Amino acid sequence: MKKLSLLVSALTAGIFTTAQADISVSGSSVIAYQSADSNNNSAHGGSVSFGLSTTTDSGMTVSTGAGITLSASDTTSPAKAISGFQNITFATGGTSITLGNDVGLPDGVGDVGGAVGSIAIINNNGMSKTVGITDDEGTGVSVTTSFGGATVGVYYVADASSEVHTTGTNAGDIDGATDTGTGLKVSTTMGDLGVTVGYATHTDTGIDDTETGIAVTYAAMGGTLTAGYETSTGAKDGNQFGLKYAMSLDAASVTIGYSSADVDSKSGNQTDVAVSYPMGGGMSIFAEMRTVAGDTGTDTSSTSNSTMAIGTSIAF
Repeated sequence: MKKLSLLVSALTAGIFTTAQADISVSGSSVIAYQSADSNNNSAHGGSVSFGLSTTTDSGMTVSTGAGITLSASDTTSPAKAISGFQNITFATGGTSITLGNDVGLPDGVGDVGGAVGSIAIINNNGMSKTVGITDDEGTGVSVTTSFGGATVGVYYVADASSEVHTTGTNAGDIDGATDTGTGLKVSTTMGDLGVTVGYATHTDTGIDDTETGIAVTYAAMGGTLTAGYETSTGAKDGNQFGLKYAMSLDAASVTIGYSSADVDSKSGNQTDVAVSYPMGGGMSIFAEMRTVAGDTGTDTSSTSNSTMAIGTSIAF
């Protein structure tokens, strides 16, 4: 990270001597062994991320970013991707405004039970139904600001069908779109509790969705306990509850998560366990496991209700 940043800064300073921009570069890589019952796989991937920002004469910060990724967990679609440059954020005086084609609605606030990464859930059957809205990203705007000790975010997506990574286009139909969404998220503290509440809607010509969620965090027993609840209507009608506890054992990090969902008359639950140990220099080793029960996805010869992964991740 540091060497890359110094190199990029030196190059840009030499070429654009009057620019006052900040360019940061970071990278990561992962290699792992993954298992779903008798279906065993190796996974290898990595990414390079670019952060770009500048400050105007008035003190406003303007930022964007991009990345190059080789997904270690994407087994159904092309794993290599170039992302970013879809949004620009303007920040000043404690207020941030984001504009672009990949603005996300504040859904999933109460979905707190997940504790493992994407590699550990390869070929996991998963719970058959979970809370959610039909689409949560697209061309729009979001505004985040501080208000009375709380952080408040307001979101509007004019065209949820315009995401570049799903449509291959780079334009949003602002005035004629029929696939829209709105949302509100508030985060604050109440004594020793951290509280976040989120609400999101999605509307199209076929069905209207809503999702409401709350998450509460509390420092307990040498770690952090998080509880969440969310409910949705429309395409996915039901509710979901989750718990997660994260703690440190010497240098190791241990996280245990549990989720239970009752959606469209389907009930399932999910248990996660994740352990990570730092080796220094940005390198760590990890072991993760997910188990689901109740109404789950279809079990096949290559999938399982219980999956796991062990591996190494490196941050550069």
